[in-house]
Amino acid sequence: MKTIVLSLICIGVFFAKAQDKNQFYALDAKMNQTVLDSSKYILWIHEVDSAKWQWDYYYTWGSLVKSTNYADHDGTVKNGRFCIYNTFGNLDSTGVYNNGKKDGVFLKFRSVTKDSIEFLSRYEYENDSLIGFTNLKAEEEKQADTASKMESGFPGGDPGWLSYLAHNLMYPERAAGKNIQGKVHIYFLVDTVGLVKDPFIFKSVEYSLDQESMRLVKNSGRWVPGKKNGNPLTSHSIKSITYRLEDH
Repeated sequence: MKTIVLSLICIGVFFAKAQDKNQFYALDAKMNQTVLDSSKYILWIHEVDSAKWQWDYYYTWGSLVKSTNYADHDGTVKNGRFCIYNTFGNLDSTGVYNNGKKDGVFLKFRSVTKDSIEFLSRYEYENDSLIGFTNLKAEEEKQADTASKMESGFPGGDPGWLSYLAHNLMYPERAAGKNIQGKVHIYFLVDTVGLVKDPFIFKSVEYSLDQESMRLVKNSGRWVPGKKNGNPLTSHSIKSITYRLEDH
């Protein structure tokens, strides 16, 4: 299916049938449907599971604009993670909806440079009501952390991660054909038994590079969970994957 989808994008043919698992649209600057060669954006609508449809808006040959999830194919009921990106492809904000209502953690970020993002604030919602707020910048400065804490990691550390990428990364034809290079960052949780949970794009470069990065993280197996005071805990991790074409 992935090969077929990429082929459709490359030749500029977009089909949309009601309830298809994957639909691609080429859109102009006013979000009207057009052909790929004159488009500014592409929209990918795909089924995540039986109760969730994801809508990803990309610049045609560039980074994510936004990624949204809905309970229905037509995108009328917010349900799942929403991510908004700035012009660098850096995550600006993210949070989770449950049947149209904010429910869970919402995070706000700031781009220090086009390649550097910092956490600003954390908002907690329950049934659309704000129940908690944390200034993450102030919290970070306070936390010299008195408790002994070990972050989660890939088995074998950085050398193990680089070896995994060397054996599994496949440079997508779509990006290679346009000489698109860059570094994608994926944010995810590692639970107490080392399973990867809720991965999403932290820094976007281009559709096919982003999707290859998501595939690599999702298929990376069990990680070494983080610990605090010797006890396993669920912690977040951000991994970067660099795409560089060799000069010929």
